[in-house]
Amino acid sequence: METVMKIPKRLKSHWFSLAMAALFLIAWIRPSLPGFLNSGGWMKKACIMIIFFISGLSLRSEEILKGFSNWKIHLYIQGFCYLFIPLFFWSVLKGVGGFLPEGLVIGFYLLAVLPITITSCVVFTQLAGGNFAAALFNAVLGNTMGIILTPALFLLMMGTTDMSIEMDTVGTIMKLGLMVVAPLVVGQIVRLFFRDRTRQFRKTGSLVNRWAILLIVYFAFGQIFTGESVELSFSGMILPLVLIVPAHFVILLLAGAGGRLFGFSGPDRIAIAFCAPQKTLAMGIPLIAAVLASRPDLEGLASLPIIVYHPTQLLVAGFLEERFHARMGSDGNGANLSNF
Repeated sequence: METVMKIPKRLKSHWFSLAMAALFLIAWIRPSLPGFLNSGGWMKKACIMIIFFISGLSLRSEEILKGFSNWKIHLYIQGFCYLFIPLFFWSVLKGVGGFLPEGLVIGFYLLAVLPITITSCVVFTQLAGGNFAAALFNAVLGNTMGIILTPALFLLMMGTTDMSIEMDTVGTIMKLGLMVVAPLVVGQIVRLFFRDRTRQFRKTGSLVNRWAILLIVYFAFGQIFTGESVELSFSGMILPLVLIVPAHFVILLLAGAGGRLFGFSGPDRIAIAFCAPQKTLAMGIPLIAAVLASRPDLEGLASLPIIVYHPTQLLVAGFLEERFHARMGSDGNGANLSNF
């Protein structure tokens, strides 16, 4: 009887992960609804800005400065993202790439060289009690460097330079500044003048953050079934799903093993778990369209890896966040993260 009574409590403690699973099913049943709610992409942009505004309200300025100076973790995360993951996919595709369609191979190479996510890695790190400042710094740094590194590494991996990649560098930088930096700065200014009130808002702000990221996750799930640039069927996703899900777990475990090997603290290793293995969908889809402008017949297959990888990493991150949060709550210095 006691076990039965504990079930509702367990469900309540895992509501965030369960909500993500429910949103996946809803997007599958009603694939047009996410696109309708996020018509023009304004709601997703608003969610991102709200998340970073609330982060600015709750983050101490000295923590940001501390995060900027922690060069060791920055080097590790960016090196893992732009060196280790591309080498990992390159070595795997050397063995099995000949058995895969051409478009799918291109998609895997593009996935490998994408920057880390700009939003979810930061929010999950904060919710789990990790090094938020380090996650924020690496999200901005990685996406800024990705404007140059991503197409350059892709061409290097493909072994050719005859593809024309056109990217709006200035527009991308402006978008990062508008959606990430500006809301964070405004939040910091508000916190400076209303410090006592912002402390009272912390619990509510955390809840708002969770709902905002659930909306972003829902919009990402919607792209699986009704992508704007590619029509997908559930059966067409089976092959990349079989390959990508275990690959993500392997990458995640290797990121954690490296964090232990280099002696990072518990909060730093949480940031590594949510930053190093993640890849952004926001740059992935436009880049695929640019690379395959002359081969639209390959665009569908090439889009599958990032479209499958993105929600996979979000679902895994949701479960990890709850696990890390519980462990950090019992030991603030992260000593209970020994299994990661």
